Formats: sequence, C-alpha cells, structure tokens
Amino acid sequence: MTASSPTTGPIVLAAGGTGGHMFPAEALAQELKRRGARILLVTDARGARFAENFPCDERFEISAATPSVGGPVAKAAAAISIAQGLFKARSEFKSRKPIAAVGFGGYPSLPAMKAAAMAKIPYGVHEQNAVLGRANRMLVKGAQFTAHAFPALAKCPPSARKVEVGNPVRDAVAAVADTAFPQADSGLRLLVFGGSQGATIFANAPVEAVSRLPEDIRAQLTVVHQAREADVEKVQMGYAKAGVAAEVAPFFKDLPNRIATAHLVISRAGASTVTELSSIGRASILAPLGIAMDDHQTENARVLSEAGAALLLPESRFNADALETALSTLFANADRLAAMAANAKGRVKSGAASRLADLVEEMIGARMAA
Repeated sequence: MTASSPTTGPIVLAAGGTGGHMFPAEALAQELKRRGARILLVTDARGARFAENFPCDERFEISAATPSVGGPVAKAAAAISIAQGLFKARSEFKSRKPIAAVGFGGYPSLPAMKAAAMAKIPYGVHEQNAVLGRANRMLVKGAQFTAHAFPALAKCPPSARKVEVGNPVRDAVAAVADTAFPQADSGLRLLVFGGSQGATIFANAPVEAVSRLPEDIRAQLTVVHQAREADVEKVQMGYAKAGVAAEVAPFFKDLPNRIATAHLVISRAGASTVTELSSIGRASILAPLGIAMDDHQTENARVLSEAGAALLLPESRFNADALETALSTLFANADRLAAMAANAKGRVKSGAASRLADLVEEMIGARMAA
C-alpha cells in the first residue's frame, strides 16, 4: 500500500521553530515521497528558514507561540497566536483534505494537530528529545502513536502508545553514515558549532582553549567553526593569532559531511545533533543548552556520555580551562578518539524514517478500514 496518492490527499507534517524539529520532519518527508505520498508542510516563519530543500508538494505557514513562558500578557498573546494558527489550519485542511498528520513538536505542531483532531484526521507525534516537549504533552492523548528517539522518554503519560523509532535523519546524513573514522596521521580536525541559541560562549571558550594547546598539536590542527555572523571576524582573528588553520562561517550547508570528516565535535546536545553523531559515529564534547525546557539537552547528551562516546560539559563549566584540559587529553590520544567514535555509532536507533513511515501507513490503513 502506498502512503498516499493524488486522489487520497496529502499527509500533513507539522514542525517549526528550529532545525531540531524541521530536520526529522524533512527526513520523514523524503521517505514518504519515496513511497508515493504527497506532503503538506505546516510550519511557521522560523521553521521556514530551514525549509529551503524540504520535499513538500504543498506548504503553508501559521502563527504559533508557546503558552509555557512569560507573564499574563505574554500568555494571552500566545493564546491568541495559537488560536489564529488553529483557525488557519482548519481552513486549509478543509480545502486540501489531508488523510493523516504527524506533529514534530515546536510551536506550529500544537495548533496543526489540534486542527487535525477537530477535522477527524488521524495524527501521531514524534518526540526528538529524551524528555517529551510541552507541545507534544498537550497532544499525546489524542495521538495514534507517540514515536520517540531515545530508549527512555521522560514526562510521557503511561497511557500513550509509545514506540521507539529513533530520530529520522536526512538523506545528507545517511549518505555519510558509513564514512570511516579519519586517520590522525594526516592531521587533526575539530568541528565547533553552537546552535542557534546561546552561541556566544562558543565564540569564546573554544578559541581560547585551542590557543592554549601545545604547539605540536596546534600545528596539526584544522578547525571548522560555525559562529554567529556577529562573531565570525573575532573567531577568525583568534585562530589566526593562535596559528591554527580555521574555516569560520555563520552556516555550513554540508554540516553532515563536516561531522564525517572531523575527529572531534564540540556542540550543543540537541536531539538532531546527538542523532547525527550517533549515525555517523564521532567523538564529541557536548555542552547542553542551560535554558532548554526541562533541561532536555542534558538528557540527550547522556545517551552518548554514558556510552563513553562523549564528554558532557555543563554550560556552567563550559570555559577555556575545562576545554583546554579536554582537548589536550583527547588530541594526545588518537586511539581514544577512535574508541569514542565507535561507541557513538548506532547508539540511537537507525532506520527511524522508515519505521515512522510504517506507523503513518498503519494509521492510514486503520482509517480506511474503519
């Protein structure tokens, strides 16, 4: 059975806010398209920044916000925004007639899945993190399935139909997943990226730490550093002063390939990052975002750190001194880097996009049989 056809309507994928929500949705879209489905993407203005290559047949944006933060005025504004998103989604679904929906968390997912429920469109949710997100918590009661990435899913109601599928990875990640760990005798390669929030510390501590490394390590080292546009020049100058070859830019479109060619990665611990490190198999130093809801990035990071694949460095201790110690130790022991990379490989279930697509087809089949 194909998931969809031009005569049966599209499948809604709702995601937005950050790449952490958009990339798994993109991966599922790629898999469903291979199975003959039509895809309707529902996102917001923030998510649209990550949708340049999203394989959808149709798309619309809705207004959305979180009611979980801020005072009474902010909560009231968020409620109005969600109501507007719900109204638009209901109107769009009425004309486009989708047959199923999947929400990936983030602000747009809540009104889109609520609209699906009101229109009697079956839906499921996917949680990328080790802690069920706020939007998904408000949706699991009516969801046909709650797919999750990691073995444990905190804050999930016992009544939910939980299915561990892993995190869907984009084709660009799958394409480099079997890249062998690079030999250290051709030089050492460090990749640094700090995510879209709180990235200023990533423009300071790693550069200072690298500048303090022994000269013989700095001579072998090449750094690829994704920094905020406002920090690019400062970061470039820091590496140049340290005599370290570096490529610095606000964004790298080929980040999966950059991970594959690195010996060590310094990054946040977003679900997509942890999953891609596991898919490709690379050693890492992870600094979870301190302001993340329910501290979910720390739980994500533990998936790798407890497997001996990563060093977990809380944001409060993410400084030049701690990084210098870690980098000196790791770069002096190529065998340990290789072992950490091997420990990372496969720590998060692979084949998630296919398993999630199976759940979608099962949901559609049950609807057709009803």
